[in-house]
Amino acid sequence: MTLTVGQKIQGGKYSIEKVLGKGRFGITYKAKDAAGKAVAIKTLNDNLLYQLSPSEIDELESKFWNEAVKLAKCSNNRHIVQVQETLKEGKLCCIVMEYIDGVDLASRAQKQLPEKLALRYIQQIGEALMEVHSHQLQHLDIKPDNIVLRGGTSEAVLIDFGLARTFDHPLTTTRYSAQGYSALEMYSQKRPRGAYTDVYGLAVTLYELLTGQVPVSAIQRKDADVLLIPPKEINPNISDRTNQAILKGMALDSVDRPQTVQEWLKLLGVKKRIPLPNWNAMEWFNAIIAVGAIGTLIIGLLTYLNSNSPPPPTNPEPPTSETIQP
Repeated sequence: MTLTVGQKIQGGKYSIEKVLGKGRFGITYKAKDAAGKAVAIKTLNDNLLYQLSPSEIDELESKFWNEAVKLAKCSNNRHIVQVQETLKEGKLCCIVMEYIDGVDLASRAQKQLPEKLALRYIQQIGEALMEVHSHQLQHLDIKPDNIVLRGGTSEAVLIDFGLARTFDHPLTTTRYSAQGYSALEMYSQKRPRGAYTDVYGLAVTLYELLTGQVPVSAIQRKDADVLLIPPKEINPNISDRTNQAILKGMALDSVDRPQTVQEWLKLLGVKKRIPLPNWNAMEWFNAIIAVGAIGTLIIGLLTYLNSNSPPPPTNPEPPTSETIQP
């Protein structure tokens, strides 16, 4: 079954408004909760389920739930879409996530972005991936379409974890690839995947943000000997360091790439930011007031101590020979 526009689920808790997107593995809907707040609800794609046996469907749903729980553990990172709850509507598995009202980076990638701005987005998504990888997950679908900017900000958020799966069904391992964005190991069930697989997708994303072009796919480079054009040849304003880091991150053989996102960000010269508390405006206001009060207290204490210390002697007598001990 699929959800339909206008349908109310969970006894009226959520009302489906529209389809946000469809992929090979999932369908994402925009919905509103009972309080009128927008949410995103993701389900498995019926077209995929129809191709599986009952036992395979059970396995897929089990993995779906387990990985939703793992992704929920990444809720401390603002650059990862937040999972709110999991539920089942009839036989349909659903994940309720925050709805991000913004534009995806694909719309920005149509023209060349300034390197500093592109690196800021890549740093944010890189830190998000480091959190994902710490929970033994890979995203496996990194591309500008799956990175959204929160409305009115330059804060990038990684969305669409539809491929963040660990089951080994041929439908998800040998027949799927995001043209241009997928590492070579995504084209074969025999090649292992890891954090280095997401490094490839992140490097391709930076390539596109800086050049406005999607590079030739890994499979064409491997099977047809099509050469990868260095990004600096398309956009001469790219620094040598960034150019080399992109090429290193897009190495065909996974062993030739940085093995972690952290290693690749280091090649780019991007330093990990010190995360600030995720407070609202009132919490920040109260914190500032508290800091100001502490500062005032310290100044008052120092003033008090200075006012009560004995004054220095006036016109002190110079030492005489009698006062100087031999």
